[in-house]
Amino acid sequence: MRKRSSKARRHRHHVKVLKSEVMSPRIAWFNFIGFLRGLTKVALVIGLLLAAAYGIREAIEHTFHRNPDFQLKAIKLSPNDVLDEGELVTLLKIDLSANIFDFDIEQLEQELLEMPAISAARVERNLPGTLNFSITTRKPAAWIACSEEGFPAKRQAKSLLVDHDGFSYPCPPGQAEGCQDLPILVLSTDPDHPIQPGKTLDHPQYRHCLHLLKAVIVQYPDEIRFVDTISQANKWALSLKTRTGTVATFGLGSHERQLRYLSRALDHASKKGYRIETINLIPKRNVPITVIESEAPPRAIPVPEEMPGDMRSDDLRTLLNRN
Repeated sequence: MRKRSSKARRHRHHVKVLKSEVMSPRIAWFNFIGFLRGLTKVALVIGLLLAAAYGIREAIEHTFHRNPDFQLKAIKLSPNDVLDEGELVTLLKIDLSANIFDFDIEQLEQELLEMPAISAARVERNLPGTLNFSITTRKPAAWIACSEEGFPAKRQAKSLLVDHDGFSYPCPPGQAEGCQDLPILVLSTDPDHPIQPGKTLDHPQYRHCLHLLKAVIVQYPDEIRFVDTISQANKWALSLKTRTGTVATFGLGSHERQLRYLSRALDHASKKGYRIETINLIPKRNVPITVIESEAPPRAIPVPEEMPGDMRSDDLRTLLNRN
């Protein structure tokens, strides 16, 4: 059998096809007309969609926003000690003639939360014409004073309050009257821990004073109103001043024992007609005090009628040295 030569194999070449397109002005015109038809269909679809959207929008505007039934008729505000309805309208610049669907609910909530005395806010539409405002205000634990940073030791509106979470804020007028029984925590300026209203306090002295304040609340919850000020006297001691003028020195710890001693000393002075001027509660025995011999004020903190053995009447009488 004869083998095919390479020359023969080369004859099996691929068929080359010559493709040519004939373009004439007439054909170009028909192609352009087809393109315009396709573009017109797309434009028609878009136009129909826009018309439908506009129609829906107009229907919504007519049904809700332009409907006089949904005009703002009432504002309901949850009971609180920060804002009343008039102050709320002024703060949020509420148009009383507007439609309730014209208000941005989320924006109203955000503006309320910008007020430091408010910790939570919720706004709801109540058809047909009422806006409900539910706000949660901060519950103050004490006043904050720092004369070096411009915060006076005064119980009045715009003075600085701190809540139980350590958040400080200017006292609103509505809370001032209800906070008159709260103690004042007097702090020294600290460049590393500045006092900033609207921020959580991170002051070392605040933490120490708060520790003593919490001990008072736990042991004598109904007598917190007798505490005037609490401050840090030095690195190892705190100073508590009562509303009757007694200045008591506490350590940074063992507050339960020290408060018990203070209670018994004030009670004994009240019974015997003395007023304690100063008392140092850090020592466990031989507690040093100074007294003023005058008509004793009512005792500030109640004590049990019978004293335990560590502070009997005879021992306490020895402690009441007249300096």
